[in-house]
Amino acid sequence: MTLEDSRVWIFVGLWLLLAVLESFASAGGRQSPRSLRWRRHLGLAGLYVLMLRIIAPGGAVVGALWADENHAGLLQQVQWPAWAGWALSLLVLDLAIYWQHRIFHLRPLWWLHAVHHSDNEFDLSTGIRFHPFEILLSLIWKICVVVALGAPAEVVLLYEIILSSMALFTHADVRLPESVDRPLRRLIVTPNMHRIHHSTRQYETDSNYGNALSVWDRLFRSYRSQPDPGFQFGLERWRAPADQRLGRLLGQPFDDEPGTDRLDSD
Repeated sequence: MTLEDSRVWIFVGLWLLLAVLESFASAGGRQSPRSLRWRRHLGLAGLYVLMLRIIAPGGAVVGALWADENHAGLLQQVQWPAWAGWALSLLVLDLAIYWQHRIFHLRPLWWLHAVHHSDNEFDLSTGIRFHPFEILLSLIWKICVVVALGAPAEVVLLYEIILSSMALFTHADVRLPESVDRPLRRLIVTPNMHRIHHSTRQYETDSNYGNALSVWDRLFRSYRSQPDPGFQFGLERWRAPADQRLGRLLGQPFDDEPGTDRLDSD
């Protein structure tokens, strides 16, 4: 089985594993029926997966293949040991996703990304809750980074698996014991750490942007270890149950003044 063949099975297997853990070790992030949330979020994901299949079937891997064929990108200009090229590529890709995330917290891109944050609850399905237009812009950004770097196609595919896996893990409604979470978050982003990022308060939302490695938040001073008292999930503008329907998720970026939705006070 190739890495490409394994991609879907890894995603499905991790989804099921985290769903079981959420059932037995919930952190209290979900109140609505799981089936309702899954239908809506999987429906949203199905739309953007279909869109990408039509527009760019190979995803960011196409950029890597083009760079290799045309000897484009940094890694194509220097003789690197294979392991060094892989390590550097994984680091740069994760750093690129960190900065993509930070930039999407600025208007007007925030209007798209707010769909992810307007979830008033928090579970693994939040990790796939993105507006299709954000997914498209993210793909364009990743292709640009991959081509500029000249990353190997195998590494790009591996990072795509890491990216989707960490999206599920960091949004899982699982409360890790402090004895596990503390050493783990020194290296990677944990659910306890990322949960803060989904606060109604902007100063908490604008923290803990990392996808896989937690070092970027520490390095660029966006790390926050704990939420303040009174923590809530979501955005104030879209708290009605009707705002969580699939049609509303697609339409939220086009509301009047969609960016006026976070509490600025601390």
